[in-house]
Amino acid sequence: YEGIAREFVNRIQNIRKENGFDVTDKITVYIEDHDFVREAVKRHAAYIGSQTLATTVNLVNSFTGNNIHKVDIDEVVVKISVTRNT
Repeated sequence: YEGIAREFVNRIQNIRKENGFDVTDKITVYIEDHDFVREAVKRHAAYIGSQTLATTVNLVNSFTGNNIHKVDIDEVVVKISVTRNT
């Protein structure tokens, strides 16, 4: 599960850069609830949050809005949404 968590950290950091967030910006992360990643996200949400400055890391069943990124985690496509906290 740690490897999957590290992959999420990497992908979220890339999304932060793509979105032009400052390195100090706090964020909220939404990750698609998928059998393949569920346990890794639950076990390592604090690690993912601390590495990406996410105040919360949430598993969700559906997304709204247009800030949705599809990422490949060990050949499984998972949607992630990253928003800057206001």
